[in-house]
Amino acid sequence: MYFKQEDIELLLEKIKIEKVVGDLIPLSKSGSNYKGLCPFHNDNTPSFMVSPKKQICKCFSCNSGGNAILFYSKYRKLPYMEAVGELSEKYNIPITPIKDEKEEEFEIYNIIMNDALEFYEKQMFEAESKEALKYLSERGLDTFQIKEFRLGYANSKWSELYDYLHSKGYEDNDLLELGLIKKSDEGNIYDAFRNRIIFPIFSPSERVIAFGGRTMEKANPMKYINSQDTPIFKKGKSIYGIERASNIRNKNYSILMEGYMDVLSANIFDFDTSIAPLGTALTVEQAQLIKRYSSNILLSFDMDKAGKSATERASFILKSQGFNIRVLQFDDAKDPDEYLKKNGREAFLEVVQKSLEIFDFFDKKLNGVDSDYLDKFLDSLLKTKLVEIISNEDEEIYNIFEVLNARGQKLRQMELLKNHVMKYMQPRDEQFIDKAKTTW
Repeated sequence: MYFKQEDIELLLEKIKIEKVVGDLIPLSKSGSNYKGLCPFHNDNTPSFMVSPKKQICKCFSCNSGGNAILFYSKYRKLPYMEAVGELSEKYNIPITPIKDEKEEEFEIYNIIMNDALEFYEKQMFEAESKEALKYLSERGLDTFQIKEFRLGYANSKWSELYDYLHSKGYEDNDLLELGLIKKSDEGNIYDAFRNRIIFPIFSPSERVIAFGGRTMEKANPMKYINSQDTPIFKKGKSIYGIERASNIRNKNYSILMEGYMDVLSANIFDFDTSIAPLGTALTVEQAQLIKRYSSNILLSFDMDKAGKSATERASFILKSQGFNIRVLQFDDAKDPDEYLKKNGREAFLEVVQKSLEIFDFFDKKLNGVDSDYLDKFLDSLLKTKLVEIISNEDEEIYNIFEVLNARGQKLRQMELLKNHVMKYMQPRDEQFIDKAKTTW
């Protein structure tokens, strides 16, 4: 029995996690949350927390938890899809099962990845992880937040994860297929992630599908690595933080950032629609995934030259998919992570309020730039589908044209661009942040 991703998301959206958990274990109110004794270990003091706002539960002793489906699956000792079916019936949320042999084949991969994540989570609080914990503490994460975000640690031993998973009876070929282990030319097997902080990458239904790893070795040039593409993970089609997609849908906007730590910091300050591509330039497939939940987006990339270029590239792709875009700019920080730590939530909200609509951003950037940059900008603009969705009624577009024409740049290309723009009209709503204020 299998269900479409959209139906699983519908179930998670409609179900109340406090009801699912509360029907199985006693809960008591604790502020805006609920707490109770953890059913997954011998708990003497309530360490199991349920957050209706975030729609997650978590034991801060043994790390068990997740969304309503994951909790129910573990509590009832059911396969994930069977738990989906039971919850659908139990709470009268009709969804239709499908026959999918491919999904059935991949189910073992999901189980292995979950076991790997639980292994990494436990390793985070072993003696070998001292430096990793120190690093995360310096980055502003405490033990509570490390557990909440399910961060883990892969120690420096060559095959500890492999030995653990092998002891559970998993096949080497499956572990290789998932990129958890590698095999040398001599046939020796070793763990793919070693001496790295582990960031789990989830599907929209909160099933772990891959890992990112941040090295703890200063001399290692590979600062961050991600899982290889696998049957359940495609890097160019996945988004870090997308398991909180219900927040994006409910608030009707997302905040696109560059890295793992940006997203985690933003969530700590309650900006829970923050997401990031996986260490590469944004792809069309990633944009399409985000748009399933909202077509409104704030770009919050790094403030260096590379970050500004990433903003530009991402905007072309997002506009080609019909997004409404605004750009955040920080005066005294290199990235949103640093800005939040220096200035806090209220200051970040002011940055959001002052964010530039995407064409105002281009207009400002084009003033004072050299002709080589303008050539590259126009070439890239004409190569994208961006112009197919711009309204010819927007003054911002003509402001850019005036700047470029005043500088005598590529007049022939400018005329082509103008003509192209005139052919396509689509309403834009770049003022979506005014509507989003109530959700902050």
